[in-house]
Amino acid sequence: MYKIKKALYGLKQAPRAWYTPIDGYFQNFEFMRSKNEPTLYSKREGNQILLISLYVDDLIYMGSDSILNNKFRTDLMNEFEMKDLGLMRYLLGMEVHQCQEEIFV
Repeated sequence: MYKIKKALYGLKQAPRAWYTPIDGYFQNFEFMRSKNEPTLYSKREGNQILLISLYVDDLIYMGSDSILNNKFRTDLMNEFEMKDLGLMRYLLGMEVHQCQEEIFV
């Protein structure tokens, strides 16, 4: 989970000011936006998949390959000022436990 550090809080156009550049970034790198959920993106590389979900100024991603995950994280941190919060522990009031083979919500 990443917390995006931007000086957008308090601005009436804050959500659009953040969403427009991140959407453009994902479109440039061939991520597909979900038709049903506009804040969900996916990218396939061969048999591997990377899923990204945006919620206000938080970004959550998961993928089937650690190399693809690390490359995405590095590229994104080079493009935007971000803080890595490590493994997800809470999401929208739900507690999340991550183990080697399972994720419990």
